[in-house]
Amino acid sequence: MSAQDIADRAGLSVTLVRRLLRALEQDQAANIARTTADAVLGIPFPARREPKAPGLTSSAEASRLLADLARAGWPAPALGQRLDVSPATVAEVRDKRPRLQLDLALRIRRLHRELIALDPISQGIRPADAARTRAAAARRTTHS
Repeated sequence: MSAQDIADRAGLSVTLVRRLLRALEQDQAANIARTTADAVLGIPFPARREPKAPGLTSSAEASRLLADLARAGWPAPALGQRLDVSPATVAEVRDKRPRLQLDLALRIRRLHRELIALDPISQGIRPADAARTRAAAARRTTHS
């Protein structure tokens, strides 16, 4: 979180928050009123989705499964939406990320099982998007 984000959520001035952060960086004790401390410490952190299966794993299988879906015409934005990740994450796992969260690898495996036999166009994917995805997948295959 930035100093501005903290200030906005705590209802404090950004200058005060920056002063507090600077004191922490320099390992100095900051004189702070209890109401200010309560305002800063009472900020709820943004919720973070905890993986159901913690840990990292190789992305080799997930990469292969995502490449299969791309060859079938499933675009990264549609896959990302179904996996609850960004299209950039889908592309990164498919193309170059060496490891990924085990939870995501399991979701990719499950999604592949669900979608590989389905026609993307019959599932609401525009024909042009499916064709572009197939062409890009074919180019990636020939360059590999």
